[in-house]
Amino acid sequence: MQINASMLARTRAEEHDADVWGEFFIPPYFDRLDLTTATKSAYITGKRGCGKTMLLKYFDYHTAFSKRRTDIPEDAIEHVGIYWRVDTQFCSSLKFRGIEENDWSVIFECYFGLVIATELLHAVQVIAESAYPKFAVGELTALSLPSAADYLPGAPAGARELVHHLESLRRKFTTWVSNVKAMARPLLPPGRDFILSLIKDLRRLPALSKLSVFVYVDEVENLVQYQRHVLNAFLKHSQRPLIVSFTSKEHPSDNATTGPESINATHDYRLVDLDNLLTLTGAAMPFFAEVFLGNLDIAAGETASDRLNVVRSQARLADRQKLTYQREVVAEMRSRFPQLSDKQIATNALQTPALRESLYRRIGKALKDRRSHLATEDFVTNGVPADALVTLPALLNRETLLPDNVLAELKKYTSDRNGSFASSWVHNNLFGALLELYRPFARECPLYSGFDTLCSMSNNNLRNFLILCYKTLEVAELRDSAEPPYSVDIQCRAAYDASEQLIKEIRTFGRFGEQLRVFVLRLGSIFRALQASPAMSEPEQNQFTINSGGRALQADELDFIAEALRFGILVEQLETKSKSGVGQDIVDYQLNPIYAPYFQISYRRKRKLEISVEQFHTLIMGNEDEYRDLARGLARQLSEVDALQLGFL
Repeated sequence: MQINASMLARTRAEEHDADVWGEFFIPPYFDRLDLTTATKSAYITGKRGCGKTMLLKYFDYHTAFSKRRTDIPEDAIEHVGIYWRVDTQFCSSLKFRGIEENDWSVIFECYFGLVIATELLHAVQVIAESAYPKFAVGELTALSLPSAADYLPGAPAGARELVHHLESLRRKFTTWVSNVKAMARPLLPPGRDFILSLIKDLRRLPALSKLSVFVYVDEVENLVQYQRHVLNAFLKHSQRPLIVSFTSKEHPSDNATTGPESINATHDYRLVDLDNLLTLTGAAMPFFAEVFLGNLDIAAGETASDRLNVVRSQARLADRQKLTYQREVVAEMRSRFPQLSDKQIATNALQTPALRESLYRRIGKALKDRRSHLATEDFVTNGVPADALVTLPALLNRETLLPDNVLAELKKYTSDRNGSFASSWVHNNLFGALLELYRPFARECPLYSGFDTLCSMSNNNLRNFLILCYKTLEVAELRDSAEPPYSVDIQCRAAYDASEQLIKEIRTFGRFGEQLRVFVLRLGSIFRALQASPAMSEPEQNQFTINSGGRALQADELDFIAEALRFGILVEQLETKSKSGVGQDIVDYQLNPIYAPYFQISYRRKRKLEISVEQFHTLIMGNEDEYRDLARGLARQLSEVDALQLGFL
């Protein structure tokens, strides 16, 4: 199969054209959205990379009335979607400069109306040129919009001419925004009234009599506060034929409008949480598999493949929810991205001289530190299972376990697979022990391979999953192994590279970008140090909770946490049992598992680190000296050599 790699590199919806017909795969929660039949607004939330933008592009008129569609139902006119991505730089300029906020509020409402009215007329043209059966180019030519002149004297009534007029007016407006003191403000039509008047004109035509316009404002959280209030008012008063909906990375927090009212989910909008919907369906793994395999077909030019016909069809969603189908698609991905069991990884590790020698040295050092009369050779004998051998350094470093007792249990496990190794030691320690064994070989840990692991590390985020997959293809091509199955060493190197790339990307995340990146580097390094403790009493710490301190979290600290959650750097979890057993933890925060390969730490949610408010403040805002003092304190259990190697001494 000849693959167009450039197509696979497009993991962001913004990299696709406005018309995504044939490129959008129906998500498993699609039948729960009910957007095309909605009678009130929706507030669509989801972390970056969850598919919000691609979903809106699918509902946008460019796709709904795509020239690539050969059959468009007559009721499509009842949902004409307009996707508007906020131009944050331009909208941020609509404030101050000698103009009161109340005036800017009116100006922004007019600007929004101008943008949407222009898009509406573009949509009418697209509909006329599409396969929609009831409205053709002839009707477009004869179309008259007389109400426009009531708001804009001299405005033409013809649809094509009015589009040009509105586009010219928008250019004049943007010029004025850059020169508010040097030129007169152009006359703008009142936003809501102007749009509704145009819709009324359009609905006079029998073919468009059921026209309803659905505006989807993407990333509404990036607007200036007063602009949010303007659009909140639009949302509150939404009803057919004009419904305004929002998308955001976070749940709504600013519910005020330009008037005395506020918006609320009970009466004014329906909250649609895409992350939650994907989790509820339990179909994330099959869907991720479908998207990757479908994109392979598109990249290979097989745009009419059976797989694509299934995943692009709303009518086939029920077929895709059948267990047999899901097992088949997951099995295909597992064959492409194979995974070794932890025990097989341990066996392979002992066949690698460098890893085997490193393990034996650590066993010997543990025995020496414990002043044991035993030697490495007493433990490393023929027939000893590799999974038990790999866990020995951690067990021998624990003061609660006598080396003689560990040896006795090892002999029992070797002879009849019984005892403590069989009941708990291997299960509880093997994963962490393998991480520690491979840690000096940073980019080659096989624990970061396999389709199931890729899904776990992506944390139900489609974009992160695709980046992991496409990075695997890239590494495979560089190693002249472009065809699947992709070896474990190729996958784990790709996971490291993808993780490193995504950490570098953090600096572009909003107002706290660089601070968030430093936070991830600090937190990941601490988790790495804690997981590298010789005794491995806490082998898989990758989450923390703030449950002590002499004060409450301050506003700037809460803002930082909110940004980290908004961009998916931290994952908020329900509280788990407090180690101290005193009081209750409020919430646990897990470092996004996509960053685990870079730090060689566990991607599994297991154990947590309990820190104080003051320690958290140092972690996010302290200078390097303060951070190092914090790291030393948190890593007290490390030996001096380990701490030195990890940069804490």
